[in-house]
Amino acid sequence: MCGIAGIVGPDAPWLEPALARMTRVQQHRGPDDEGLAWSAIGAARIGLGHRRLSIQDLSAAGHQPMAHPETGDRLVFNGEIYNAPALARELRAEGVRFRGHSDTEVLLHGLRRWGTDCLSRLEGMYAFAWLDQVSGSLVLGRDPLGIKPLYVSQAGGRLLFASEVRALLSTGQVDDALDDRGLLSLLAYGSTQAPWTLFRSIEVFPAGHWQRVDLNPSGQAVCHQPVPHWRFPVPHAGMSHEDAAQAVRAQLTRSVQSHLLSDVPVGVFLSSGLDSTLVAGLAAQQGTDLRACTVGFADAPDQSEATLAAETAHAFGLPHDVLWLEQKDALAAVVPWLDALDQPSMDGLNIFVIARRVRAAGLLVALSGQGGDELFGGYPSFADVPALMRWLRWLDWAPAGLRARLAAPLSMGRGLAFREKLADVLRAGADLVALGLQRRRCFSNAQIQALLGGRDVSVASGAGFIDQSQLLDLPIERHDPVHAISLLESRFYLGNTLLPVGDSTGMAHGLEIRVPMLDRPLLDLALSLPGAVRLPEGTADKSLLRKAFPDLLRPALLRQSKRGFVIPVRRWMQGELRPVCETALGVLKTHPQFDANAITASWDQFLKAPESPLWSRVWLLVALGWYLHQAPSFGVQPIADA
Repeated sequence: MCGIAGIVGPDAPWLEPALARMTRVQQHRGPDDEGLAWSAIGAARIGLGHRRLSIQDLSAAGHQPMAHPETGDRLVFNGEIYNAPALARELRAEGVRFRGHSDTEVLLHGLRRWGTDCLSRLEGMYAFAWLDQVSGSLVLGRDPLGIKPLYVSQAGGRLLFASEVRALLSTGQVDDALDDRGLLSLLAYGSTQAPWTLFRSIEVFPAGHWQRVDLNPSGQAVCHQPVPHWRFPVPHAGMSHEDAAQAVRAQLTRSVQSHLLSDVPVGVFLSSGLDSTLVAGLAAQQGTDLRACTVGFADAPDQSEATLAAETAHAFGLPHDVLWLEQKDALAAVVPWLDALDQPSMDGLNIFVIARRVRAAGLLVALSGQGGDELFGGYPSFADVPALMRWLRWLDWAPAGLRARLAAPLSMGRGLAFREKLADVLRAGADLVALGLQRRRCFSNAQIQALLGGRDVSVASGAGFIDQSQLLDLPIERHDPVHAISLLESRFYLGNTLLPVGDSTGMAHGLEIRVPMLDRPLLDLALSLPGAVRLPEGTADKSLLRKAFPDLLRPALLRQSKRGFVIPVRRWMQGELRPVCETALGVLKTHPQFDANAITASWDQFLKAPESPLWSRVWLLVALGWYLHQAPSFGVQPIADA
């Protein structure tokens, strides 16, 4: 796990200092080693930078940028290739000789031997830049769901890329003007929606794609259209629930086994939930040196998952560390979390606290059960969106505006925030995609308009506050809402919120978080299953996983309601965190994009009803305001382009 950076384009005095900055500010992603390399191709210079967190092949043979011994190709790579041993055997059979045993070296030789066809063979999480010296071009690539991040910025014939937005901003050569599209999507969903970021000049490199960058005679970067190397599968009938359960059991077992590949100790996040229990149980069957870690609050042990998790670890024969925290420890982590955000988000504080505690316990790698909800139907949206569709079909005769006006009588006794969100749901009607996206909404259309001083956001809200190209390649079957919700949750909530948050918060502490439920073969299997196979009863209960692993899931786990590591932020916002909140909101009040009265009104409404859902929306405003408060320190004075 690492941080990568690069610059491609005509020579200039600022290039080398800028690459050094991008690499240096990502030190937390790779505290073990640093590497910089420059190549000249015609009138262009190509610089690659790398920060290394040593996980596989701890020797100098794993140093990056890595050079091919025969061609001089260079590679910077962030991630893990879990089937690297199998690929290495193939390459050895074709005559390749390896200096070490890192997956970076396997990827470098695989790209040289098979070109971009190599990507269809990879099982793992990755973002990379490969300088192909033979063709004189650069290739960027990213894993199917975008587990590992990659951001790009193009201007003046130059391409800059990095694992973090802040790294690009640190050069002083990237415009830091806010992007209205990114801002609107942030307010709508609690995180910016790819390909947008909060900044107009920075985009998210598309997950599941590769891109060739050539050089023209003037040395300028010529970026070709990104090419998909993976697509979301269409649903295929023909497999029964029982057969699917057996296939899922076999594939998840294989995935967990491959995710244990490491030259350093591996841990597993163990809660009382189904997904982490399955990952821990399957990992324990491999007989490796594995530690299970559970984080809980010492001053509220009755609300902790530690007891059930300890029983699970004992049943699996796993060493178990209960990492107790006092709430004051979590409180002390709030400002460091806000400071560490690569982009503002309403999510991530809990993962930040857990990752810091696990890393302090001496672990560099931890397995997570993330992905089970999206692939196997664990979110309420899998049940309530189809139910909403059936109910709203009775109102198909009514215009959208009339349906929205029904929100007032239907929400009698509920707060304004609930009424406005209900109005948006009614306005969407019985449209599957619109309802699926609406289910994840943060601020309502009316609230966003008020926050932005009454600006007309109708065009953006009509498009769902997302780039419509992100919907075009999803094989949505209107007659299969479960499959459709799985696609929407995977691309938008998982891809734009959970994965970026998991990466940035883990890497803030130099902790690699692995997600075996999102390995490519399991993705291909689970996402190809129709909804009737995954959730035959229509209940969001991950029934396929229950069917597949009856031996690993005790009745006590199956009976409990869904819960997690809950940090009492809403209570702190009224007390200990109030100065932080008011400072951050004060920044927004003075920002030209926002209406000060609307910000004040949101804060006052929260203080009057702190137990309402409004707290999480105000918390998003706090995260955004703090981020903008910190923004001047992201960059530096630009180096003169003499």
